Amino acid sequence: MICHYFEQPTYLFFAADLPALLYYSHIPVSVLALLVGLFVFINNPKRLQNQLLFGIAVCFSAWTVINLIAWTHINSNLLMFIWTLFGILQALISILSIYFVYAFLNDGQAVPFKMKAVFTTLLLPVFLLAHTDLNVSGFNISDCDAFGYEGFLYNAYYTMLGLVAMVWIFTLIIRHYKNATQSFKKQMLLMGIGIELFLLMFFTIVYLASYLANIGLFENSELEMYGLFGMIIFMTFIGVLIVKFKSFHVGTSASTALVTALIILTASQFTYVDSRAGTGITVITLLLTGTLAVLLLRSVRAEIKRNDEMTKLTHKLEKANVRLKALDKQKSEFVSIASHQLRSPLTAIRGYASLLLEGSFGTIPQKAVEPLSRIDESSKLMAVAIEDYLNVSRIESGNMKYHLSDFNLPNEVEHITDDVRAEALKNGLVLYYKKSLHTQGIINADMGKTVQIIHNLIHNAVKYTPKGTITVLVRDDMTKKKIFVDVIDTGIGMDYETLMTIFQKFQRATNANAVNTSGTGLGLFVADRMAEAMGGNITAHSDGDGKGSRFTLEMPLAM
Repeated sequence: MICHYFEQPTYLFFAADLPALLYYSHIPVSVLALLVGLFVFINNPKRLQNQLLFGIAVCFSAWTVINLIAWTHINSNLLMFIWTLFGILQALISILSIYFVYAFLNDGQAVPFKMKAVFTTLLLPVFLLAHTDLNVSGFNISDCDAFGYEGFLYNAYYTMLGLVAMVWIFTLIIRHYKNATQSFKKQMLLMGIGIELFLLMFFTIVYLASYLANIGLFENSELEMYGLFGMIIFMTFIGVLIVKFKSFHVGTSASTALVTALIILTASQFTYVDSRAGTGITVITLLLTGTLAVLLLRSVRAEIKRNDEMTKLTHKLEKANVRLKALDKQKSEFVSIASHQLRSPLTAIRGYASLLLEGSFGTIPQKAVEPLSRIDESSKLMAVAIEDYLNVSRIESGNMKYHLSDFNLPNEVEHITDDVRAEALKNGLVLYYKKSLHTQGIINADMGKTVQIIHNLIHNAVKYTPKGTITVLVRDDMTKKKIFVDVIDTGIGMDYETLMTIFQKFQRATNANAVNTSGTGLGLFVADRMAEAMGGNITAHSDGDGKGSRFTLEMPLAM
C-alpha cells in the first residue's frame, strides 16, 4: 500500500502524486455497486434479495472508501481505526453473499434459524477481535502497514470466510439446479458466475496483494486495485438478470441506474489517461457509450412495457380460465342432472314400446308396428347417448367407480363378437374373431367397463364400415406382459387431423356423418378414459380416408 508523504489529500482522499489507477479502480466501481444496489432496493424494498444485494453494495463501497483513506492518509490514529473495519466489512460481504444467494434461489425466503446461528458463529470472532491486539496493536508509518503479533492469522480468518462463501454458494446452486425450470437455471448460472467471480477476485487478489507486500515482493501492493473489478463483473451479471429476466421485480428505473453507471464508469477514464490521444479516445468512447446507452434504455423500456401488457393479458386469461372451469363444472352438473331426469321417462317409453310390440296388451294393427319399432329403436339410441353423458359427468367429477377382478379377456371378446355378428350380417358385413395367444389372457380390471369398451370399438366398426370385413384379433406379448385387442375394419378410415382428436369429447371423423348421423362423439372419449383408469390405453391408426381403421385396446396381463 502506498502512503502519501508529501501533502495532505484534498476532498478526503484526492492527491496529485498518486496513480490514477487507484481512483479508477475504487471510485467508479463503488459508484456502480451503490447505484445498482440502491435502485434495486428502491424499486422493491420488501423483497429480501433486493435488501441483501443493497447490503453487499453498501459494505463493498464502505470498504473501498476506507481503503482509499488507508492509501492516502498518514494519520496513524485514523489508520489504526479504519484498519479494524477491513475484516468486519469483508466478513459481512461473505455472509451477506451466502444469504443473498439463498434468498435468490428460494424466492425471498428467509434462511432457517440453524443457518442464522452458523452465520453468527462465523461473524462473532471478527467482531470480537477486530479492535484487539490480535488484529492490530500499532501502525508502522514507514511502510504504511498495521502490525500485531497475530494479525496475519486474523487476516487469514476473514479471508477464509470468502472461500467458505464461495463453496457454500456453489453447493446451494448445485442443489437447486436439478429441480429448477429451464429459465431459472439460466438465471442461477448468471447470478452464480457473477458472484463467484466477484468473491474470487476480491478476496484472493486483495489477500494476495497484502501477503506479497508483507514478504517484500510487491512493495506498493498495487495488485489489490485489480481485485475490485470483480464487482463490475458481478453488477454486469445482475444487470443482465434485470434486463433479460426481470429479476428482482424492478422496472425501468433499475435499467436507468445501469445505464447511468455505465456512463459514469466510462467517464471515469478521464482520471486515468495522461495524453491528448487518450483523452480523445475517451471522449469518443463516452459519446458512443452514451448513444448506445440511450438506445438500450429505450429498447428496455419498450420491452418492459410489452411485458407488462403481456402480464395483464395473462392475468385476464387466468381469470377467464378459472371462469371457464367453473362454467364447465356447472355444465357437467347440468348434464348429469338432465340425464338422470331423462332416464326415467325414457325407460318407461322403451318398456311400453317393447310390451306393445310383443302383444302384451293384445294384438295391435299391422300399420302400428313400424311406428312402434321406430320408437323402440330411437329410445335405445337415446338411452345410449344419455349413458354417454352420464359417464362423461362421472369421469370429469371423479365419481366413476371401478370394481377390479381377474377374468379371461379373450373369452369376453369372443362373446361380444358373437353378440354383434348378427348386426354385422344385417349390414352385409363379415365379422371375424381371431386370437394369437401365448397365455390364458387373464387381466385384472373392471369386467363390466372392459366389456363396454370392447363393445364400443366393435360396434363403431360396424357403424362406420359400409361394406367389407371387420376382424377382431386378440394377441399378447409375453415380454411386455401386455394383451391387445385389435378391431380392424375396411370402413371409411380417418385422416391425420382426425386421428389427433378422435379421443377428445364431441369429436367425430370428418366423414362420419355421411355414414352415421346418430353418434355423440363421446363413446371413444369415455372408452379411452376408462382404459387409462384401469392401467391400459387405446390407440387408433388409419392410412387415410376410405382406407379402413384399426383401434387397439392395450391392457396389462395379470401375471
